Amino acid sequence: MQKMPLKLGYRLVDSPFYKLKSRSKLARLLRVSTETLDQLSSGRMLYARRWKHKKLEKWLCQPPSEDAADIYRPIDIPDPCLKAVQSRIASLLSRIHPPDFLFSPVKGRSYVENAARHVGSEAFWLLDIADYFPSCAANKVARFFRSDLDCSPDVSAVLVRLTTHNECLPQGSPCSPILAYYCNRPMWLAIEKIVTDAGCKLSLYADDITISGDVVRKSMIWEVKKIVHGNGLRLKASKEVSLIKSAADITGVIVKPDGTHLPNRQFKKLAELKALHSTTVNPKDKARIENQISGRIAQWRQVESFRIAPD
Repeated sequence: MQKMPLKLGYRLVDSPFYKLKSRSKLARLLRVSTETLDQLSSGRMLYARRWKHKKLEKWLCQPPSEDAADIYRPIDIPDPCLKAVQSRIASLLSRIHPPDFLFSPVKGRSYVENAARHVGSEAFWLLDIADYFPSCAANKVARFFRSDLDCSPDVSAVLVRLTTHNECLPQGSPCSPILAYYCNRPMWLAIEKIVTDAGCKLSLYADDITISGDVVRKSMIWEVKKIVHGNGLRLKASKEVSLIKSAADITGVIVKPDGTHLPNRQFKKLAELKALHSTTVNPKDKARIENQISGRIAQWRQVESFRIAPD
């Protein structure tokens, strides 16, 4: 099976945020003036709320109807200047060496590698955190900057105001994904210990949790759930899946004993695109479909590259 590349980074205590005590130094680190930093952290409204379709590239400027509410996700889009600062924060935090079980948001680790981590397992248990970003309250962000990174109270306060909206991590901020992990880092490390002590494997892809092994016991999953709920988070009952000696769909990749496979639904989409290409006359439309076909074939090759060589 193809090995994941080793990604190097620095330790948490080597982060430029560690023991940061000066707002002027914070401004320089974020590449803005102290005046801009003050403006961005003043608390004035710097977000535009939009609603994004969960499956389609479709946006609404007004709240969806009650009937369509479940298929749209509210997104708070930051002001361009604030977004640039948030991107800088995300970039700096992403340079901290991540744990092996974290796949998103980690540069250089993919959803395919997340699934490939579980190749060879006999049993799988999939869990999903509900409202992950909204559940990451501002006080959790403050604890991370104040306690884990030992920032001064005033620097921590500025960082909390730059990264939260309505007292939580906003959907739409480029630093929300990495902060969601670090805000809950003690919880994830506690879960990892429970899982590894049970002889199982853990992977985390944003809010998707996968646990696998020769045996995944209900008692261990119950301990994991207690930790999640004890940290103020909820799990989606509708997304919980338990499998034994069966192919598992992990972050859109089918995991079987011999490796990773593309789901049948993706083969169907590829066949549909090829059929559409054969009947399309307009050159621009034909070229667009060709690009889509090339993208899906590249995805197929990436997924199929994680295989166990036969004996």
